[in-house]
Amino acid sequence: ATDSDGEVYEVPDDPKLEANIKRKQRSAAKARQRSKESGRPMSNRGRRICGQLKKRQRKQKRRRENAAHQHSRKLADTAHTVVLEDLNTKAMTRSAKGTVEEPGRNVRQKAGLNREILKSNWGRTERMLDYKAGQVVNVDAAYTSQTCAVCGHVDKENRRTQAHFHCTACGHTANADRNAAQNILARGLALRPKARGIGASARREAFGPCPLPRATDRSTSTTREQGMPSRPRGSPPWYTGI
Repeated sequence: ATDSDGEVYEVPDDPKLEANIKRKQRSAAKARQRSKESGRPMSNRGRRICGQLKKRQRKQKRRRENAAHQHSRKLADTAHTVVLEDLNTKAMTRSAKGTVEEPGRNVRQKAGLNREILKSNWGRTERMLDYKAGQVVNVDAAYTSQTCAVCGHVDKENRRTQAHFHCTACGHTANADRNAAQNILARGLALRPKARGIGASARREAFGPCPLPRATDRSTSTTREQGMPSRPRGSPPWYTGI
């Protein structure tokens, strides 16, 4: 992911761990297949491999969650308003296998795309920003990759390559992802509610202060342990009854 300042947020890769997970997945699949064909319980070696696979997958998940926490915290601390592309990650990563009557197409390619989307931490970072950031605005990102952030000219020829943007009208040149991020930011700022600050202070200003607790009966509002003397009238609140 790239922000409007051009900073790229990436999940750190661990090729060694990913290769190990793939090997364990193949071994676990073979162990399950042998158990299914023989009609016997999985062997001790097969169960051990499955346990090792789960352990490595948990490690991979922790690393991705840690990266999402760091990225979302940095964004929440440095930006008053965070504008995100409105993406339905759950629908985008849906399986393409289909059913027996209607089998899916390009299943192998779709599975690879799903892995890359989940690896990028889109959905996890967005969920964390929902409770960390002061304001989160989701906008439709249609044509933001073809729109010039300087003059507003829209043309599919502006996006020469996946990484390079060159406006055919004004000549503006920039990184394609950064140009799209600036367009998304401009759309979000036009839709945001009026509030200043970051974090909880912005929420209070945008949505009003939290209501005060209701007054309760004095006889039931506090409790005392048995044998502990009550605080004398007029004594300071730190009185302990010594």
